[in-house]
Amino acid sequence: MSNPTYLSTSSSVSELFASLGREERLVASELPVWCFKKVTDIVEGIEMRLSNMAGGYPFEFAGVNWASSEQLYLCGEFADEAIQHELRSQTSGYAAKRFIKSKYKAHVREDFPTFRLQWMLYVVWQKCIGSEAFRDKLLSISEGVILVEETTRDTGGTAQIWGCKNPELIAERRRLAQRIKRWSEANLTKKAINLKINIETNKIRNIGEFVGQNNMGKILMICRRCLLEGIEPPIDRAHLNSANITIFGNRLTF
Repeated sequence: MSNPTYLSTSSSVSELFASLGREERLVASELPVWCFKKVTDIVEGIEMRLSNMAGGYPFEFAGVNWASSEQLYLCGEFADEAIQHELRSQTSGYAAKRFIKSKYKAHVREDFPTFRLQWMLYVVWQKCIGSEAFRDKLLSISEGVILVEETTRDTGGTAQIWGCKNPELIAERRRLAQRIKRWSEANLTKKAINLKINIETNKIRNIGEFVGQNNMGKILMICRRCLLEGIEPPIDRAHLNSANITIFGNRLTF
């Protein structure tokens, strides 16, 4: 391995925290990358339901229940209380982003990029605190692997901020999926074929290069490490306090 030192689930919290905002170039053939994208992704028998969009991890914050961490995160982008209520009222993080954020894009706080990394870390940690199911999911991830949010086909401007792109890997997975569809037994149901595609394509992780900041992967690894060590993440609370974030008209203190 040409680069034996890399950030992974075994790295220290301080190392992972210091890497936030830094671009990574991860050679897949040399490193134990576990990437996640869809909530149905399965790697080494583990459902990689780690994204902000994943349901099934409700938690309480600011005196209300949140269906997903994505909805709370998106609320930080807006100062308007009415928009925040619309975001929270959606049935999923996907719906909140797809239908509400897109509608009010012009109202996003101009300074949001200056504190979004610390806000995301804070939000994901709130989900860790409030959802036993999410804690269990994070702790089920193996030691020594690199968690990467795979964003190759994402067209948004933050795709390589939160994740990494690896076009070569995705192209090979697509070819394998087509072969599985073509050669699957005729008696298999569509659901069974999709499950087979999911499992087999996620076995391919050693092709190409992952490029991007991968801040979501790093944040998840920070939170996992903190859960194991019984400590809190080193969130820059002074920075968040200076951002004057309000939720439903109430200013948050960190």
